Amino acid sequence: MTLQFTFRKYFLALVAIFSASLSYAECRDLDSMNAANEAAIALLNGEVFLPARVLKKHHPSEVKEVASYIKAGDLYYTVFSNVNAECIAVPMKRTNGKY
Repeated sequence: MTLQFTFRKYFLALVAIFSASLSYAECRDLDSMNAANEAAIALLNGEVFLPARVLKKHHPSEVKEVASYIKAGDLYYTVFSNVNAECIAVPMKRTNGKY
């Protein structure tokens, strides 16, 4: 009886661990950079001139802050976006254009 109880306890612990890890899937860094670049291009109608960078990862909410570098016309912009766990980017702010 104790062997059956021990097996059941370990089995339930493993199920809890695997279900918790599956429910907190996050957006990979490369996918979050691509999503942020697409949102920045839609905002400024320009093109990417430097690769995006993941600046911060907020651990409780799994939101990443990503910087995208966009050239629109003669001006160069930095657009900061928040990317959530579903890889949806929301632009927060942008810099003034620089020559």
